Amino acid sequence: MTTDAQTRPRELYAHRPGRAAGGLVFRVGYADETLPTSGTTALVVALALRAVERPGLEVAASVGPVVTEVRVSGSEDRVRATLRDLSRALADLPVRHRETETRALRERAADGGALPPWRHGFQGYGLGPGEYTGLYRTTDEHLRAWARERFAGSNAVAWFTGETAPDLDLPLPDAVGAAALPPPPPVHGPKQPLPADAPAGGTKVLWDALVPDVPAAVVLAEVARRALFKNLRHDRGWTYDVSTSVGVLDGERATFQIAAGLRAETAAAATGEFLDTWGRLRYAVGADELEAARAHLLVTFDEPHQEAAWLPDDAVRTLLGRPVPTPAERRAAIAAVTAADVTSLAHQAWDSGLLVAPVGQGWAGTSLVTRGAGEPVTGRAFERIDADATVVVGDAGATLRDGRTRTTVRFDETAVLLAHPDGGRLLVGLDGAQIPFEPTLHDDLDGPQVAELVDRHVPDELTVHVPREAAPERPDKDQINRAGRARADREVEEDGILRTAGAAVAGTGRAALELGKLVVTLALILVLLAAFGGTFLSGVILLGEVGGWLDGDGSWPKLAMTAAAGLVSAGVTWLSYRAILRLGGNDKGDPKNG
Repeated sequence: MTTDAQTRPRELYAHRPGRAAGGLVFRVGYADETLPTSGTTALVVALALRAVERPGLEVAASVGPVVTEVRVSGSEDRVRATLRDLSRALADLPVRHRETETRALRERAADGGALPPWRHGFQGYGLGPGEYTGLYRTTDEHLRAWARERFAGSNAVAWFTGETAPDLDLPLPDAVGAAALPPPPPVHGPKQPLPADAPAGGTKVLWDALVPDVPAAVVLAEVARRALFKNLRHDRGWTYDVSTSVGVLDGERATFQIAAGLRAETAAAATGEFLDTWGRLRYAVGADELEAARAHLLVTFDEPHQEAAWLPDDAVRTLLGRPVPTPAERRAAIAAVTAADVTSLAHQAWDSGLLVAPVGQGWAGTSLVTRGAGEPVTGRAFERIDADATVVVGDAGATLRDGRTRTTVRFDETAVLLAHPDGGRLLVGLDGAQIPFEPTLHDDLDGPQVAELVDRHVPDELTVHVPREAAPERPDKDQINRAGRARADREVEEDGILRTAGAAVAGTGRAALELGKLVVTLALILVLLAAFGGTFLSGVILLGEVGGWLDGDGSWPKLAMTAAAGLVSAGVTWLSYRAILRLGGNDKGDPKNG
């Protein structure tokens, strides 16, 4: 359905003979979503493209942090018709294809980047690309409403390059109640100092940073690319690819990335050389390095029809309210970049960096980005039967104790609660921390209890019901026993007999701990033997005293004392036996034993 009132988008045109091209740019991206609505923008675009796709049509779309773009190339008539049909589809979204396009998006989700959540958390700029959790709960009406609001004519800029000025017919809807373009959302980042290691995985060494959106950024990227290519690829042959990129973030800042592929046999050496080469640019950039990079970037300005070449970027800048330089001004800005500009920007890129290095940690003297590092909550504790892990749930949130690791998600910092039909839950914090609740992995926690303890604290708008084929299988007896022994060993080391025997033993490392265990065990064995012998001797004496008492010789006080001594000896024997089992890890896997 098309709204009665329609607002035409601003239009940019540049002359270029030959093949025409055009596009629409909207001020909407994945940073405008939340985790429970993530993927909405991508699905709207996919449904609209489904309505205009034709064999041989060259059309592409991309959803960025704050800008969504659609580009079309071909004959002038073909480009005009496609942009017109696309606008109609956005105004009256073909939601009948929602299931098919949702499936396609999920299949491509694995190709999305895993790094943004480590910098921004599961919110705003950390939600993409490829984060589509919200597609499990989106509805036809929600999609239509998002299209009407965010893909409106007042929220768009159109551009066209061809031989004649276009007569574009773009029946985009008017955004109801929208007086101005929505500003980009605020940028959230890690709470810990940067630079830091981000355990995002992958097979590349990657440096990710935020820098000001200035001409020196592209110059720094080219200087870094050339230096890394020379050292890692040309001189040593340690990598097959070196890449750098500078991208739009919020109009004020830009994303800055440099990366190099790793080979397993030289990964460590290549990572070290990567960081040495990149880190050096903070202090020195040679005149020849700067000149070579600048010359490479300026070559593009020698190509004809510069106004047309820069028009898509002009559309984005117009949409974000940024200055739109002419090609001559762009060229002059790059030519004016100095070595001091490059080293200064390299310092900023280093200080705001996240390092992904699949081989080792702390390469740049950094610490690991942590999740769920807040204060543990107090509440009811539920032990897992498959691992040395315990979930504690209170009114403020939940804490997962996995061995000696603690992960906390507070309910007022929840990004999403994934709810499964079998009663399982996954509580996800804004910083990316995750706490699972799986009834099949607990003896004392079922689905209704999870709903009572967790669901009532999380607003409905943050809950996403996610189907799955089956809940995790209940572990077998051997796994349960192993988990119990692991829990018992840890408890002994943290709060058991060795701590009461003396903190010195507990603090000397694993070797000293095992030696301490051996000494205490031998001592307990001696006590056990003595106590057992005492029990045996008391039994012999007791028999004699019983005989004397029966004969009436008045020995009943001796009888009572002998019996008491036997009971004490038996008690010592039992306690020593249990302590030896505990130290030896043979306590049948039951954390409640002993």
